[in-house]
Amino acid sequence: MNHIYLVNALVTDSSGRMLAVRKKNSTFFQMVGGKREQNEELLETLRREFLEEINLDILSHRVSFLGKHDTLAVNEENTEVHANVFHVKLKSGEAIKIASEIEEMVWITKENYHDYKLAHLLEEFSLPIWLDMEF
Repeated sequence: MNHIYLVNALVTDSSGRMLAVRKKNSTFFQMVGGKREQNEELLETLRREFLEEINLDILSHRVSFLGKHDTLAVNEENTEVHANVFHVKLKSGEAIKIASEIEEMVWITKENYHDYKLAHLLEEFSLPIWLDMEF
């Protein structure tokens, strides 16, 4: 079994929608984030991944740690994901621009989340937390 160490974030806006992204050559929507580089702090990884994937600097938003979760990767066979997951609450009116590795981004609501094929990490860990959030 291969292992990947990730730092990801459940991203919400002021109306309570959840942001999800789909990378090229994937059918699964997932949280913004990615692989942690050697000797990189968790928030450094998260900041770098946000800038790379959606051109957004997390330093101007509210960031809090949600917890750790282990699951199977959806895009890599025989691979376990070990993730540190944060919540990034965006300020209103933020302009998000997806980068080259991202094919699509969506704002998911509590009414339509069943319509999306979600990666295991998002579905197992962050989705239940988001569904319980009050906005």
